[in-house]
Amino acid sequence: MAAPMWLSETLEEYIRGEKNSGISAVTSGIHRKEIKLVDVVEQLGPYLTSNETTIRARGVRLLADVLHQIPRDLLNENEVTLLSAFFCDRLQDHHSITAHTLFGLLAVSGFANLAAGNAVKIIQGIFKEVQVQTLTQVDRRSVYNIINNFLSSRLAELQNLGSEFVYGYMQVMDGEKDPRNLVLAFQLVQLVIRDFPFAIFAEELFEVTACYFPIDFRPAPNDPHGITQEQLILALRACLAATPKFAQYCLPMLMEKLSSELTSAKLDTYQTLIACAPVYGTKHIKEYMEAIWSYCRKEVFIGVSDELEQAALDTLRCVIVTMATDVTCKHELTNFLDNVFKECEKHINEPGLRLIHPSSRLLQAMSSASETVCDKVMGFVLPLLTQQFHKQTQTSQRRIVVDIMCGFLGICAITLTSSGSPRTSIQQHKDAILKILLSVLGESNPQIHQSALGALSHLVSLPELLNEEELNLVSEHLIKISTTEADENTRKACSGALQSLAEKQPNLVKDKVLPALWKELNTDTEPMEVDDKGDAMTLHQVSHSDILGDVATMATGDPTLVIHISSEVLQHLSKLSKGSLGNHSEALATGQCLLRIVQKNSNTKTCLQYFHNTLLPSLLRIPISVAMEISDASNVLLCQEDVLRCIASVIRNLAQTLDSSYDVSSLLQQFQVPGKLESLKVSSPWPHTQLVMLLSSIICSLPRDAAIPNWENHVKDLLVLATQHTHRITHEEAAKCLAGLLNKYNTGSELDNVIEHVKQELTQCGNTGDEQSKHRALSAWIWVTKALLLRSHPSFNIFLTHLLNLLEDEQLGPLAANSFRVMLCEYEDILNPSMHADIKLMFKQRLFLQTLPKIVEGFNKTDAAKKKHYLQALSHLLHYVPRQVLLSELPPLMPLMVQSLTQDDSALYLSTLETLHSLTADAPDIVSQHVDSLLPSVLKLTGYEPSMKVRIAALKSIGAMTSLPHHVVFPHKNSVIRGLGLRLDDRKRLVRKVAVAARSEWFLLGTSGK
Repeated sequence: MAAPMWLSETLEEYIRGEKNSGISAVTSGIHRKEIKLVDVVEQLGPYLTSNETTIRARGVRLLADVLHQIPRDLLNENEVTLLSAFFCDRLQDHHSITAHTLFGLLAVSGFANLAAGNAVKIIQGIFKEVQVQTLTQVDRRSVYNIINNFLSSRLAELQNLGSEFVYGYMQVMDGEKDPRNLVLAFQLVQLVIRDFPFAIFAEELFEVTACYFPIDFRPAPNDPHGITQEQLILALRACLAATPKFAQYCLPMLMEKLSSELTSAKLDTYQTLIACAPVYGTKHIKEYMEAIWSYCRKEVFIGVSDELEQAALDTLRCVIVTMATDVTCKHELTNFLDNVFKECEKHINEPGLRLIHPSSRLLQAMSSASETVCDKVMGFVLPLLTQQFHKQTQTSQRRIVVDIMCGFLGICAITLTSSGSPRTSIQQHKDAILKILLSVLGESNPQIHQSALGALSHLVSLPELLNEEELNLVSEHLIKISTTEADENTRKACSGALQSLAEKQPNLVKDKVLPALWKELNTDTEPMEVDDKGDAMTLHQVSHSDILGDVATMATGDPTLVIHISSEVLQHLSKLSKGSLGNHSEALATGQCLLRIVQKNSNTKTCLQYFHNTLLPSLLRIPISVAMEISDASNVLLCQEDVLRCIASVIRNLAQTLDSSYDVSSLLQQFQVPGKLESLKVSSPWPHTQLVMLLSSIICSLPRDAAIPNWENHVKDLLVLATQHTHRITHEEAAKCLAGLLNKYNTGSELDNVIEHVKQELTQCGNTGDEQSKHRALSAWIWVTKALLLRSHPSFNIFLTHLLNLLEDEQLGPLAANSFRVMLCEYEDILNPSMHADIKLMFKQRLFLQTLPKIVEGFNKTDAAKKKHYLQALSHLLHYVPRQVLLSELPPLMPLMVQSLTQDDSALYLSTLETLHSLTADAPDIVSQHVDSLLPSVLKLTGYEPSMKVRIAALKSIGAMTSLPHHVVFPHKNSVIRGLGLRLDDRKRLVRKVAVAARSEWFLLGTSGK
């Protein structure tokens, strides 16, 4: 079939440069099968053989562009071979055609039907005919991409070239300077090293690559290519660490770079040495051990920067790991360690302890290299530290020694983990160490206590080190500290030691530690002791809450121990359940203890089975039993809101881990005991009805596919409680529970009917009830709206419209405005992802875009008294909506935010100021346009007497504004500083603290740092 007439016209127009759209026209024709590629080549024939270089170049470029736009498998093997031969032949043409030819070869290199042998011909043609580094960056990148394509798809063919390919690639890469190309070039070097025999060119290949070390590239601030210095550093480092054949050339270079004065160069060198050491092996590394030690020691002793020091320590550790893994270098390693020990010994023995810290850090880095090295280092350093401790008389100096001892024991706890690890050295000195650690616990300095407890924590972590008697002795000291020590940091260190003891010795904790702590918890009298005069003296006793914190810490590791502790804590809560308000803090701490235990061990199958089958029903039974038995709930612990919420948190965390097969009916039955408990009946007393908080923590935490018995009846009962019960906790929690049920129920007519019933009931209550009834109905309406918003139910629009209309209501307007905070804020006790709520993507964005025009329109139309309702709603929208959505809509909203700061409403002030604070960082250009009107209003609010929170938020916003463009805020500097000076005398310390920080920011405005 003859080629269509339009083809020749299109090609001619392109060649003449009249139209560049010819490529897309030709490509479309090929896709529609109106023409074939062979037709294009035939029509291009006169242009490709023209005597004019420009015409030949245009013809080659057109063909190359077409090849890039057709499918990779469109051409058969013969066609690809012809194209390959054509482009290879063009490499010998005029240099101005080379770039277009390479672009065509790049397309050919990606074709699926490239015949065997063509890849080699193309590569050889490029190596022979093209001076790559004379080309532009784009054309050089084409060469790298051609090579990369063939190494990925035709490696076996290219390997036949052997070292010829290596030499050719070196010529291609030599002199490359563009960072975009270097990233790819370095990747290709690694492939060349891996897949080709490069030994005879090892030095040359190293020189071509290593000439870029260290990388000092700094990208432009708005670099569109995205090439970072880190990318180049890592790519080059991978090349240098790709083969041990580079060792003899690379190590001398690295030693030279370590003497550099540039921190960045030395840091890169240390990190490169870390990467290279395992590859180069001991054969090469051992020759440079002394030099490496010298440089690392210098960095640690001088301490120019923490990052550089850590890199030096990591390097030292890495090279010792390399030495330690080679059994043939045992003698060299021993000699090296002996030399290091001799040098460090004088610093450790120095009375003033001036250089003991850097020496210890070096030794600790070495000891973490291997078990054998660790044992040798311990054998050297522990006796020296023991001697040094006994030489010191000042507590501060002794603490330094104990701190260092703790560091070495920590290394042992990490390195000597297996039962077969060598512990000869630490076994020999454990008695002296233990004696020191236990003795300092009797001193009065809390800092040395913390160091000793940290060391004991590591000591008990070492398996099979301490015998039973020693472990008992340690546990006795830990018990004493747990029950008598009030210092917070010391208690924290003791908890860490108790946790280590529980992980390694669960039976000891179960049989000895826990009984002692329970005994302390069950006593109400403070311990007494007799002083030197024979008078009774009260010991300082820690609170039961602190001891319960230690109990929770020990509930880790062995499931048997976790279950035992959980059972004991549950019994303790049961004992407290009918206690007086005097034990309020202990009851709260007991619930928090259970919560920590559950959160830490929910991933352990055995523990989870116990939690579900025993702990959950037993815990639920305690507050329910209390509610049924009491006559006066006002003085009962488990009827207090914060205690009940803590128990609900435990139940919620347990219910979230239940699967859909769990029979929840046995739990729900506890809330309905005929004649004794009707927790969902509005006529029941509040101690009964507030248990809906626990009901919500169960049924609203179950998986979405879990079956809830009597679901529709629950909804109706909850609706009545939410609208009619006068007890605050009851109606609030009932509304939340109602929302949780509606959010997760399966979509269908049943759900639609229930939602319609809820809407009618709430509407009736809102229209006919008293003011309190209207507030309860509106609160329930808001939570139902949130539930529908999250799941994108069609009824949401009706509920939302009602809320928007209520912004015109003087009585209910503030609550309706606050509904937008409720809908957008995430709550930990309801409708969140961990409770398996049905949450559709981008619900915040949808709400923002749907309501923003209506709020702005309503604000513009309403009277002055109701404008603050719209501003409050807008402020919540701006505060919670994702920033990427807000920024595009922000400019016209800023005047409304300015007006928000002039309304007499503390809640509006607070939400607006919080939004303004975040926008100052996220949208400085937009905020800058309104600084002149914002600053006076915000400055005035720094003295807003009715609310400390508003004053603090205003001060934070004022301080944040110093980050705005200098020319915008500097004219206000003096007036702001004068205004903030008045806030330095605020009656609240927290306000004064924030005022000082904000005023300092404004004082610094205009200095070199700002």
